[in-house]
Amino acid sequence: MDKRFLLPAIVVAFAIALYVSRRYDAPVPYPDTTREVRHVIPWRAGGGTDAAMRGFMSHFERHLGVRVVTENVPGGLSSVGLTRVQRAPADGYTLGTMTYDALSVENLGLAPISWRSFEPVCMVTDHPSALIVPGSSWPHLEAFREAAIARPGQITAGNVGMRGIWHQHAAAMEQAMEIELRHIPYEGGSGPQLAAILGGEVDAIVSSLPAAMPYVESGSLRVLAIMAQLRNELLPDVPLFREFGYELDYGGFRILVAPGGTPPDVVGRLARACRETAEDPEYQAWAADVAIGASWKDRSGTEYHLEFLAPKVEALMHLLSER
Repeated sequence: MDKRFLLPAIVVAFAIALYVSRRYDAPVPYPDTTREVRHVIPWRAGGGTDAAMRGFMSHFERHLGVRVVTENVPGGLSSVGLTRVQRAPADGYTLGTMTYDALSVENLGLAPISWRSFEPVCMVTDHPSALIVPGSSWPHLEAFREAAIARPGQITAGNVGMRGIWHQHAAAMEQAMEIELRHIPYEGGSGPQLAAILGGEVDAIVSSLPAAMPYVESGSLRVLAIMAQLRNELLPDVPLFREFGYELDYGGFRILVAPGGTPPDVVGRLARACRETAEDPEYQAWAADVAIGASWKDRSGTEYHLEFLAPKVEALMHLLSER
């Protein structure tokens, strides 16, 4: 090459290389619209958590500005799915749904995870537990109690896993009402649990209201009492356990979480999308229509809720260990 053109060519090549390196080394603001967010639900498809969180995320992705792809990774009282989230890169592109049983898993030592090792983004739902029976069975709570006393250990109660959320709450109910039930686990979530009671495999379930509401409204199922301090707006005529003298106040939740160590600016952007979703009239109308128990809490409110609930779960786990 003619030496007169060699130096200019080198300068141009260097400039191009510098431009390219700067272009690809520069951090891309979160979220990168060329990527998608993976969202893990640690329960089977078809249950209340699956329906509620898929619906929430369909609105959430509009406010975040990127596509969200949800997958179900059930097993181990939610520990399998949560383990996948915990091990994912802490970059905001893997999120998970955390439910009450994350606290149970830590107490049981089922997996090397802790609810404290995640970054809570927001609470999506907060819903009380309830005693639910077939619509053609016991008309009220005291009739159920009388039957249980007459047939100790014979009335079956379905749950979503031994020592899980609704086994714990059913055990608390047994203690308060001085009865004995036979507990039958249906791993995977409220879908299999509901199928069991609708199919006549169990006599009762302790579960949340949202997933059961279509069957309650049709008359297939009946709610005998609710574990809360105030009557529920979904079923204002259904009494509370405390109205019968049983001090039971238990429920579940669904929280959106990111892996521990996710940068504060990324968590902040996710939290903003959560708040915008919760305030979205279109989402609010959908949530009310399908009765998911929507109850948004910001990051600090969610952390407070978990700190408050943890000792209650530990006490219930101790109760079960004594049986």
